[in-house]
Amino acid sequence: MAGRTEHRNQPGSKPPTLCAILSTMNQIDKIRAEILQYFNPDNEIIGSGEILFSPSTNYKIHLRTYRQNDPDRNWEVTCVDIFTVPDNSLIFSFFVNEGTFFHSWVTKNRNEYLLCAEDACGGQTIINLTNKEMSSFASGDDGLIWTKHLLSPDEKLLAVFGCGWASPFFITVYDFDSPLSLPLKVISQPNWTGYDMVEWVDNKSLQVKNSETEYATIDI
Repeated sequence: MAGRTEHRNQPGSKPPTLCAILSTMNQIDKIRAEILQYFNPDNEIIGSGEILFSPSTNYKIHLRTYRQNDPDRNWEVTCVDIFTVPDNSLIFSFFVNEGTFFHSWVTKNRNEYLLCAEDACGGQTIINLTNKEMSSFASGDDGLIWTKHLLSPDEKLLAVFGCGWASPFFITVYDFDSPLSLPLKVISQPNWTGYDMVEWVDNKSLQVKNSETEYATIDI
């Protein structure tokens, strides 16, 4: 993943096209099959286990990272097990094809969601924890790597901070009216790169900052 490049794009410029989802054909079954092809449960990385709790503490995630038996790649995957609390019932179990688990918790219409990606490059995974529903999409190309998510105050827009492979970080805003209908529709890609998202100012603008803690507001 590329480091941050701090600059504002020139007028009329756009984020790299490799970061856009160019196809609506879902490749998630192919991604899952490839993970299982090289998976060995004996290859768990010692000390990789981690437990994460949702903000409500109604759910917890148990993470474990494994090295894949792929002779052509140095490749790690993460096993994600999601449990209800306090009864400790397993409700979801899946793999992410990356050793780092980027995720966010959001609440929409009083339903708790986990946002992540089974396919780190170009993937989208939305889990409605409350209703126990999960949807995943994989574009099959080196698309946007979701690293951070912010839901707008009216719960209709999802701002995502991320990057493409070997490209600067930038922000993409999606329609979040129907979270499980993937891929999410892109609403806006502001012409800013290298600025991290801080928070929604209102339903039409975001506060951002760079590494020098210089703040700015961008319109969606």
